[in-house]
Amino acid sequence: MPYVENAFIVIVGEILELASNGYLHGNIHRVNTPQTGLDRYSVAFFLTPNIFAGDIPLLNLKPALAELALGPDYDPLNPLYSNVGLNSLKGRLRSHPDVTERHYPQEYVQLKESKQSRADVAHA
Repeated sequence: MPYVENAFIVIVGEILELASNGYLHGNIHRVNTPQTGLDRYSVAFFLTPNIFAGDIPLLNLKPALAELALGPDYDPLNPLYSNVGLNSLKGRLRSHPDVTERHYPQEYVQLKESKQSRADVAHA
């Protein structure tokens, strides 16, 4: 995406694309370092589902919007999109294990044990 003066950018992720049946499109997003002498301010906010959420519900779009929803751009049967709460927590465990352990201690132990069991099977 080219630089846009005074822009406010909202990046929609895959979960919202699936929930809107493709009305909203998940963006491929990368952070680019600004040119020397230019400032770039970024405030990241990641909205994730409740860790106890199950599958992604389809949003009830107004009929005019639903007509524009042509389905997601990628495989909606991808297992990462079922039980989105747990998969979101797994991602948090990879990126921020200390935060996961502090806020979700029981789930942290279960995920660590599950990961270790899979590793043991893979090396057997």
